[in-house]
Amino acid sequence: MSRLVFVPGAQVEFRGGRALVRSRIADRPDFQTDQPGLIAWLARFAAPVDLDLAAQDLAGPGREIALRAVSYLLDIGVLVEPGASAAAMAPAPAPDRRLSALSVSVYELACDVLGLGPAADTALTERTGIGLDARLAAISGQVESLRQELATMRGPYLSAQLRALGVGPDSRDLQLHVGCGPCHLPGWINLDIHPAPLATNVLWGLPFADGSVRRVFLSHLLEHLFYPNDVQPFLAELQRVLAPGGRIRVVVPDIEQCLRAYAENDDEFFRERRELWPGGDASSTRLEHFLAYAGAGPDPAHIFQAHKFGYDFETLARALARAGFVAIERSGYMQSRDAGLRVDENSEVAGAMHGGRHYSLFVEAIKPETGVAS
Repeated sequence: MSRLVFVPGAQVEFRGGRALVRSRIADRPDFQTDQPGLIAWLARFAAPVDLDLAAQDLAGPGREIALRAVSYLLDIGVLVEPGASAAAMAPAPAPDRRLSALSVSVYELACDVLGLGPAADTALTERTGIGLDARLAAISGQVESLRQELATMRGPYLSAQLRALGVGPDSRDLQLHVGCGPCHLPGWINLDIHPAPLATNVLWGLPFADGSVRRVFLSHLLEHLFYPNDVQPFLAELQRVLAPGGRIRVVVPDIEQCLRAYAENDDEFFRERRELWPGGDASSTRLEHFLAYAGAGPDPAHIFQAHKFGYDFETLARALARAGFVAIERSGYMQSRDAGLRVDENSEVAGAMHGGRHYSLFVEAIKPETGVAS
């Protein structure tokens, strides 16, 4: 592709110094940035522009960030080549949609089976000669077979990406930005689901040697994992790859702050939150808004993007301690003890504020030095 343009009807919003471009692909996050230079540069694609020529105006990290943004905007269907067909401009069918539908179907199937009780097995056996357990076993077998087949692809898939990033078994002193979204840190390994520079599923484990990482930055990812079944093994993996004395910085929604606002009937707090994150019903009650943010009852259709759990400092500190981290402490926006971890401004949402306070909880911890009990 040499020339690109925003699709007709692309939805772009500006709020509080941030630009938001709505995704046209189901279950893909919207693009967001608070970097004025990037916003101004992307605005030129309101008319067809040659990407190579546009990129010539950029240099260093800014060029990489801009090209990553373009890649993501292409992926979510809002940037296209001029003259693209209507079919090309329509939201493309994606595996995410089928997976969402499958999640809903499994949930509804479970409800039907529980509702019918033993009658389901009896009726199916009389009708087809095959009982409920055998039917469910066949479905489970197909799913497991597909999962095993996909599992064989992980190694080659990750190895090719690591080679392209110049990362090998002997690499050390790495910096990991886990859950990067479209916000990539220059000089770091930026991980997320496709289309990240290192596209992966963090629940597979991390493809790095023990003690090979110096720093980890993790912003607004942990709440998207089930606690504790997914979170604890994931934190243990981060602890494994960190070098002794290595530091992790974790940013999550501050659920204690939401609880206080709810208990104190702070309507302004929730009004501003709805402006920042307008998804769902704009007239939702404070409780509806808070519980969804804290991960209560995620919709099966949005299981991949929905929050699964909420954290206060006490709970997050306990999870980190159980994974073997020490020196766990609360931090503030852009206030890391390690200058190399003052990178919160690169997160899509960590900078959001209300009443002079950030909505996020900032926590840091270190891996014990060799010989120090954890």
